[in-house]
Amino acid sequence: MSQHPTGSGRGVQDGTPSRTTSRGGGRGRRLTLVVALIAAVAGGAYGWSHGWFSSGAPAANAQAPQRQQRVAVLAAQAVRKPMPIRLEALGTVEAIVTVPIRSRVAASIDAVRFADGASVKEGDVLFELDDRVVQAQIRQAEATLARDKAQLDKVKRDVERYTGLAARNAVSQVQVDDARTAVDVQEATVQQDEANVQSLKVQSGYYTIRAPVTGRMGIATARPGTVIRVDDVLATVRQTSPIYVAFGVPERYISDLRAAKDAKVTIALQGSGERVEGGHVAVIDNTVDPQTGTLIARALFPNADERLWPGTLGSVTVTLGQQDGVVAVPAEAIQNGQSGTFVFVLDGDVAHVKPVSVARTVDGQAVVTKGLEGGETVVTDGQLSLREGARVSIKNTPRPAAGT
Repeated sequence: MSQHPTGSGRGVQDGTPSRTTSRGGGRGRRLTLVVALIAAVAGGAYGWSHGWFSSGAPAANAQAPQRQQRVAVLAAQAVRKPMPIRLEALGTVEAIVTVPIRSRVAASIDAVRFADGASVKEGDVLFELDDRVVQAQIRQAEATLARDKAQLDKVKRDVERYTGLAARNAVSQVQVDDARTAVDVQEATVQQDEANVQSLKVQSGYYTIRAPVTGRMGIATARPGTVIRVDDVLATVRQTSPIYVAFGVPERYISDLRAAKDAKVTIALQGSGERVEGGHVAVIDNTVDPQTGTLIARALFPNADERLWPGTLGSVTVTLGQQDGVVAVPAEAIQNGQSGTFVFVLDGDVAHVKPVSVARTVDGQAVVTKGLEGGETVVTDGQLSLREGARVSIKNTPRPAAGT
């Protein structure tokens, strides 16, 4: 009989796990579960202590940096100071006199006595027309006049003769009266002849066309040899010195404009930006356009050097006077919103919205008529990032505007 080892040999032989092995596996699994449970409890406690499971904490933590963030801005002071009353508008240079040169007779052009665009004086010859026909008519009318004058002398002598004969009863009184009537008729004929001669001489003047004003010519539309008709436009002459600058005036400035005697006017020409001074308001129209709420005014400039040219556009500045003690802020401080214009006023480092009313802007300064008293600090840059109650950090030292 063979001997078998006790324990392990029997277990293997029978195919049944030994008790020792079964106990060891159960204890391992229980140990793993205990460690996992301890880890979960520790993680939950850590998360709870750090607020991971609080519903309001993330939002509060997200908002905290925003409440502490400051907006960097530039600022300036609102000040009280004298400010000029100026009106700015778009203006157009206009010739005081513009005359189209027209023909008053039908004829051919013999000569053009000016160069296109030339400066001319009143009375200068511009065109000479063929006047041979009218000169012949004048000579004919003068001959008729001479004949009728001779006839008038004859009937006058008849009156003298008949008057003498009637005194001696050689002729009847009827003959004397007829002779006097003949004199009256012949005098009327002579007057008619003289009028015909004068009319033809006036017409002959139409064959020499002269400049009606001193100014500058345009381009001639007809040349020597051209046959023209009555009322044909041959050229245009415009007076350039002095000259007008026309501009629109809002109706709220009408009283100021009328009260300002010899209001000074300057114009900055478009394109070049050249400024021309020395103008003054000369004409104010007599009605306001109801569609635009403006009226037309005209400033007179000497323009001896012809720096202003008819048709040129420019920015017109009219100085109407000066207003003392008004509140002014930099124009960039003024903001536009749905409720109107406003500024951001700083109270320490906190920005507040302040509605204001602006009368005008002069030299980059806005004249505030309502909303500010002077001395306030207003934001001039960075407004897009601001809201009511926002905290700011000022990047510059606010100073009063120049001229205070």
